[in-house]
Amino acid sequence: MMKRLLFTAIGIILLLNAYPQDWMQQQTNTNADLNSIFFINPDLGWAVGSEGTILKTTDGGEIWTLKSSGVTNDLNSVCFTDSLTGFAVSFSELLKTTDGGENWVIQDTVINAGLSSVFFIGRDTGFVAGTGRILKTTDNGKTWIKQAGFGCSGVDSFWATDAQTLYMGGADFLTMKSMDGGVNWDVLIPNISYGSMESIFFTDHNTGYFAGGGWAQGFTNTYFAKTVDGGATRTNPLLNLGKWLTSVFFADSNHGYIAALDGSILKTTDAGNHWINLNSGVSSALTSIYFTDTTTGYVAGRSGIILKTTNGGLNASGPDVMNKSIKIYPNPVTDFLMVELSYLPQGKSNIQIYNISGQLILQQDMLNRKSDFDLRKLHRGIYFLKIIQAQGSEVVKFEKM
Repeated sequence: MMKRLLFTAIGIILLLNAYPQDWMQQQTNTNADLNSIFFINPDLGWAVGSEGTILKTTDGGEIWTLKSSGVTNDLNSVCFTDSLTGFAVSFSELLKTTDGGENWVIQDTVINAGLSSVFFIGRDTGFVAGTGRILKTTDNGKTWIKQAGFGCSGVDSFWATDAQTLYMGGADFLTMKSMDGGVNWDVLIPNISYGSMESIFFTDHNTGYFAGGGWAQGFTNTYFAKTVDGGATRTNPLLNLGKWLTSVFFADSNHGYIAALDGSILKTTDAGNHWINLNSGVSSALTSIYFTDTTTGYVAGRSGIILKTTNGGLNASGPDVMNKSIKIYPNPVTDFLMVELSYLPQGKSNIQIYNISGQLILQQDMLNRKSDFDLRKLHRGIYFLKIIQAQGSEVVKFEKM
């Protein structure tokens, strides 16, 4: 009996010690600034960046190898349509590979085009977006046709929900929409302040997310918006976090992630209505995020950084975002859990409870410094309680008996 208890205790200790490694830094063997990361399946992926850098992995990020792009300009975006055929763009060059990224050929040299994004809908139909320029292919990149219309200047982001419905974001948050494949464009979000619309992601034809950042009066400002009607109306569930958001990605309609220039990562499990602040373990700028499913994801950034998570990125320990104290008791708990703050909360706090797989199980608001929560319906096991306020978030672990 003592042996069984000993091995059980050791197993729990190992589990709790292993779990906090939510984001593992990959060995990339490069100091290049990485701008875009893309996976075609859980094992096969590419990242591109400064001075023509291209990295490839065939084993889910265990090993990244450098490939020759044949160019020295910074590569801004990469996209593959299958395991062999892929595209990358620099400011003035469109590259293509037909052997999985081993060799790249310049398809087009587009002077002063400011190419920033390559995006495909399925295998054949794709777009390359740049300043005042849209290129379109319907034959998997064998030929590209310049569209008659144009979008916004200083383009940083692009998305297409179908071959006709396009979104483009750029300098000063100007975001435009085309309903005819890029011939005509309407202003969706006008110039609102200094900054950039860095990333656009739609989970279906109507539901989409816009993310960016800017500076105003010496401070970094967050721009984020959600739409459920194709951009006609928008809400901002994040408010201003003081973060410059760089990349938004949804693994499915509910599970979404955002990377930021301060090295932080945000996560939602309810279609962007609530977000938690994850601890990536780095402070370097993160620029591109990609998930192959709801738990396995990658983030690329400056100085060759690539991070990987296999548990949805849920942070169970590590530095306290608010540098405050939260007390929970009893722990283990059977019926009611008391949550007590050592500081006066600034407005309403949101309490979220996750299981060990990173799934949101329960959430409710906390209006005072001390509140109790009914956990009688929870199954036995390890859980994580996260308190979210305007100034940050904090995570504690507890056991339900």
